[in-house]
Amino acid sequence: MKHVSAFIKSARFAEVSILLGFPMIGLFFAFKSAEELVSLPVFLFAAAIFSLFTAIYAFNGLSGTEDDKNNSRLADLAGKRRSFIATLAVSLLLSFVLFFLIKPVLAAFSAVSFLLWCLYSFPKKGFKYRPLLGTLIHFIGQIIHFLMGYAVLAPVDGKSAAASVYFALLFSAGHINHELIDHDADEKSGIKTGAVCFGVSAWEKGSFALFTLATLYISILPLIEKELLFTYFPFIIAGFIHIIFKICTFKKFPAQAKFLEERRFYRILYFAAGIVFIAAKIFDLANLIK
Repeated sequence: MKHVSAFIKSARFAEVSILLGFPMIGLFFAFKSAEELVSLPVFLFAAAIFSLFTAIYAFNGLSGTEDDKNNSRLADLAGKRRSFIATLAVSLLLSFVLFFLIKPVLAAFSAVSFLLWCLYSFPKKGFKYRPLLGTLIHFIGQIIHFLMGYAVLAPVDGKSAAASVYFALLFSAGHINHELIDHDADEKSGIKTGAVCFGVSAWEKGSFALFTLATLYISILPLIEKELLFTYFPFIIAGFIHIIFKICTFKKFPAQAKFLEERRFYRILYFAAGIVFIAAKIFDLANLIK
């Protein structure tokens, strides 16, 4: 039982599950009929992307065992080196096999994704220790993840690439907020994140600017192709609600609790937007309204 508990902690399944939303939303952007969602490729992809993210988090945990001692959120992962290695090896192999069974190109994309996150997490030298570069990895990585989901059911095209940029901006803004949450622990560990280098106040404004840019970006896309308005509408509304929330909380003292509160808020908000989007796609509400 003790080993099972160690495995679950090292795998960080809760955080992995949250990340699944981005590649899965790419898949939902691509499907044309509800029947496609209960197909074998979709089930294999869900298992494969879960395994890939589990491997990525395991490498992250393995690389940060010393740094995480100063982080109250991650301190209980200390001493789990063997669990991290086992989780990494099993999950990575499983993900490659499953991706290859769906489409060989997905296995190649997953390898690129894993290497990018290794570049981010590499002990003491990775991009997580450099301001801005860590956020850049999140941006590029999220474009890849979204397009991997899309490619399961449809060829990647201009529309999917444009949509991936929105979710990449959103993910990058969330990463900046994550750096704000971990500012004190990172500063103690000597990790030069953007929050540590530029200061909490400036980096909070950077997070707000990126969330705002994401909202403006997805609001402009339907002006280019009007039929996209119904598709993007839930995310446009969620974005403006988030902007209002952020403006109302700017006066609060910038502390970890504040940024944790914002993270809880926007996770629920964008999750709800995603559910509305998926329901609208499944029931083809756009055509019913016409």
